[in-house]
Amino acid sequence: MASAGGLPFIPARYYARLGELLSGHGLDGAAVFGQAGMAQETLDDPEGRLTLPQVEALIAEVYRIAPDIPWAFELGRSLKLSSHGMLGYAMLSSPDLDYVFQLLARYFRIIMPTFRLQYRRGDEHDEVLLTVAAGQSPLCLQFHIEAIAVAWHWEILSLLQGNMPTYDLYLSCGTPRHLERYAGLKPARWHFGWPIRPGFRILYPRGLVSRELAMADPGALKLAERQCSELAQQTLKQGRLVEWVTAMLTYSRDVITSREELAALLNIAPRTLDRRLQEEGASFRELSRQIRFQRACDLVRSGQLSMLEIALELGYRDSANFTRAFRREAGCAPSQWLSGQQDAKTR
Repeated sequence: MASAGGLPFIPARYYARLGELLSGHGLDGAAVFGQAGMAQETLDDPEGRLTLPQVEALIAEVYRIAPDIPWAFELGRSLKLSSHGMLGYAMLSSPDLDYVFQLLARYFRIIMPTFRLQYRRGDEHDEVLLTVAAGQSPLCLQFHIEAIAVAWHWEILSLLQGNMPTYDLYLSCGTPRHLERYAGLKPARWHFGWPIRPGFRILYPRGLVSRELAMADPGALKLAERQCSELAQQTLKQGRLVEWVTAMLTYSRDVITSREELAALLNIAPRTLDRRLQEEGASFRELSRQIRFQRACDLVRSGQLSMLEIALELGYRDSANFTRAFRREAGCAPSQWLSGQQDAKTR
């Protein structure tokens, strides 16, 4: 969600939980919230929203009065799937982790609009990437990266009922003073000081995301997804529709394929979707073309499917049509493109 001037609104429920942690340490949570300019009725409202400046002021005040307590770690450890409202319910009802991660890639902005979440399958690992979507103070940024990473670990572990293989989690934050607490977060291998960009990167062993989840419920999932899409409609007010459409096309390729279907999710006419995208300097056709080509490159690079299988996967009638379309984008046939990629790796 977004407020006037493009500043995102953030669900207040996470910070209400922080108030409980403050009280547990014998601190006056109400006074801290008041100092940060937050109204108690906003925190008590399940649908309450806070501005980013309010959240930044809260984090600064919390660390000012108690700098030695690992607040981010404690908040992340205290969160459950139910903490995320309807998106958490959809996660619980999903058939496998692949579906969970696709849901999160599409709808993460519902629960934390200051960050962007990406998910992609790989030859050796499956990857989740959290990056920054809105500028914020260094303290606020570090707080949220750590809290989200810790919460993520426990929530995915709970979906798998504790049956999780070893995996790697890279955080851009430096090594924390409370490093000993991470020793209990097994089977994750925690790496700090990831230098690529602010956020985190998670690498799961291949095959894990296909594991079936015990609480899968197609009916409940359909209901929860419908409500998530209704929340996503508010994207229209953010001036960031391109980002949402890109995520939906990328991570819903087996379900959502047309502008008509995406428009229906937002409860608008396809022509309205086109107009809104045009206002942001984009078009559905161009976004779809770019994403389909990227998907084609990923499939060719993986080497797991024949050209015919790739063509059918991408909606082409045969491999000849796919090869012609690929040549238009890449300037060469898929086999030549792959050879060039392999040569580049060996240099």
